[in-house]
Amino acid sequence: MFATPFPASQNWGLCKGKAEIWSGMNGVSWQGIAERFQKQRAAATPTRWTIPPLKLHETIRSTTRPIDLLPRLLSHDETQITALGAVELAAKIRNRELSCIQITEAFCHQAAVAQQLTNCLTEIFFCEAMEHARQLDDVIKTTGKPIGPLHGVPISIEDLVNIKGQYTTAGYIAFARNPCMMMLEAVNNIYGRTVNPWNNQLSPGGSSGGEGALIAMHGSPLGVGSDLSGSIRVPAAFCGLYGFKPSAKRLSTGGLECPQKGQESIAAAAGPLGHNVDDLELFMQVCCDAKPWLREPLLRLPWASQTSQMKNRTLRVGVMLWDEVVMPHPSITRVIQEVAQKLKLAGHDVFEFKPHHHKRAWDDIILPLFFTDGGRDIKQTLFAGNEPILPSAKRLLDDAIVKERSLSEIAKSSSSGEPMDVLICPVSSVPGLPHDVKPWWGYCSQWNLLDYPSGVVPAGRVLGTDAYPEGYEPVNELDRENMDLYNNDLYVDLPVAIQIVAPNLEDEKLLGAMKVVDLVIKS
Repeated sequence: MFATPFPASQNWGLCKGKAEIWSGMNGVSWQGIAERFQKQRAAATPTRWTIPPLKLHETIRSTTRPIDLLPRLLSHDETQITALGAVELAAKIRNRELSCIQITEAFCHQAAVAQQLTNCLTEIFFCEAMEHARQLDDVIKTTGKPIGPLHGVPISIEDLVNIKGQYTTAGYIAFARNPCMMMLEAVNNIYGRTVNPWNNQLSPGGSSGGEGALIAMHGSPLGVGSDLSGSIRVPAAFCGLYGFKPSAKRLSTGGLECPQKGQESIAAAAGPLGHNVDDLELFMQVCCDAKPWLREPLLRLPWASQTSQMKNRTLRVGVMLWDEVVMPHPSITRVIQEVAQKLKLAGHDVFEFKPHHHKRAWDDIILPLFFTDGGRDIKQTLFAGNEPILPSAKRLLDDAIVKERSLSEIAKSSSSGEPMDVLICPVSSVPGLPHDVKPWWGYCSQWNLLDYPSGVVPAGRVLGTDAYPEGYEPVNELDRENMDLYNNDLYVDLPVAIQIVAPNLEDEKLLGAMKVVDLVIKS
């Protein structure tokens, strides 16, 4: 790959730290430990990129949209560079239009600004990134060619992936090999809360929420996240990005610190977040070209792109407006209907898809398999660090469905599907998430259960005119809770995304279809 190493982004997950962090810290409160980590992170940002505290406070108070502040805090040349995607950046490096150090310094500065406005980073290693960029520039000068397709392109890494010489904190105070804290937001007791660049009153989603915020703020052109129940797709949707969860065993998860005990039935996947479909496909191509199956037990499936041959195909597209459990907010159903209509007008075969027992899948299969120990390891890890549990996590673990289960109970499973090229459905029941709220996860977790690849494509915005149908009555308590979250004054102008799903191992077909749908949306 030979990309420039970059910061680790905020998430919730499993901690593995260096033993020396604990030296001399016996008896130190969790608040004291968190303070030390935050000071260490702040010290890694060069002084010239640090916004003075008073100016920062006034700047943040001036708007609820951190993303609008970027032109005030960065040069025109920097924002021109950081507006480019990974494919474009790689081409400019190959053509010697931009150097690796120019690109890396621009993204490091913008990442520093993004961190101060949204709190999206954990470990910062700008100096190492720029030194690596200089070395890659020397390679170009001496050989006249790049080492690989992503030569010199900065890539950010979610703080669940071990990086040599860096902490993998991922949110826990106690550094123990225990399962991750799965939440669809980005907040923890070490680094605090990450906010959404489009509205700082909302979460960027999770657990790859730091990646979502950082990339949305153009502090990184391409990032790596992990997905066990929507943790790539929800941040992509909430932050107006493209995201891709591949089928399990297509990409390596080596070094990913998220092995939940007893939770082998639903496999986590690593995947990219970025600004366009081409960048996602480049990431998949490069990772598969590295033949990861030679180093760990993965599927021996080289990437065979279908994007070119699919661009002139008529797609059979199923459309699921809702899962008959929780009706998405009106902006989401409107956007899906608009996309379906555009696809019909473009000549594609579009038809309604009826969901199959999605509530039963959640109650009887998905949630029990997420927490087969009843959440015991999570609670023990929190206890070991003497730290409190956050509200939305507590509500999840307090669910009556979460209980310790026997091996015979864990072995039960089911699946269903209908023949089509791809399915279009919501990513979430909300376009954005208020802090400390536990939303309905079913729109993403269903496809993790079935191990179907699924991706996210931005498709519209929340409009001031969006509203529930007159007289709409919630179908159950979950639906009522979701309806109670509806506040168009809070959500207006947020990005709205669609989720596109394909059958297991049809990853190349899915990305090809995502490209087709994306072009139809933009037309």
